[in-house]
Amino acid sequence: MFATNFLFDGKWASDFGLIICSFDNELESASGGEIEFKTVQTPGNDKFVFYGSQFNSAISWNFSICKNPCRNECLCFDQYEESMIAKWLLKTDGYRYIQFNQEGYENVFYKVYFNISPHQLNGRTVGFDLTATSNCAYGFSDVIRKKAHIKLNEPFKLNVHSDINSYIYPIVKVKGVGNFNLTNNYDKMQNALLGKASEFKNVNSQITMDSDNDTIYGLNNPNDFNWYFIRLVDGINEIASNSASDVEIEIQYREPRYIKI
Repeated sequence: MFATNFLFDGKWASDFGLIICSFDNELESASGGEIEFKTVQTPGNDKFVFYGSQFNSAISWNFSICKNPCRNECLCFDQYEESMIAKWLLKTDGYRYIQFNQEGYENVFYKVYFNISPHQLNGRTVGFDLTATSNCAYGFSDVIRKKAHIKLNEPFKLNVHSDINSYIYPIVKVKGVGNFNLTNNYDKMQNALLGKASEFKNVNSQITMDSDNDTIYGLNNPNDFNWYFIRLVDGINEIASNSASDVEIEIQYREPRYIKI
């Protein structure tokens, strides 16, 4: 890591007059995020047979922060400043996005939580030692938004660039009328031909599907949805509908980035 500033929960470290530092003159690189292969060696054979793989750990960082000496005359923290830093970094209700302001990597984000401890010298706090732990083995791009009007037999195509061979679960805002479906023709395991399109009934307002959290808003009755959520795949995606009238959609998603800063 070569960054001196980072964004967490909508606030920059520099907003508090802080910079990333190291109290032992050595910054640690990110750890975790390894891939574990599941293999079996059959009797009498020198080769191992592949049965699957998974990420077995999340990315984590250990680094410190201190006051920026160019902006502060006193480099020690009082109790009110310590309280302010704790309120910013310590969360008990879930992960938050972090972005390191490192040249060439400004558009990579991670979902993390922090543990912090004061770094003291002669009984006074001169900074904080931080451990940031991600929610998975990789990071994400900034939010990508795509809008389109889907006509019957005129699907919307979009190209997704993902570093991970897994599904992306977007937020999809839909404006249509009546009964219709949405399907990603390039999702080989879930599409209209397999009877697994996203089907809506009695639509008269905007619908919002949160595919990552399996939630939907805007329907009058939960039975007006069949609970198949749109998913995106790496590469070409083709979103189609059987609606007789135009369907307006907005897709929001982040692309996975297997990058360790």
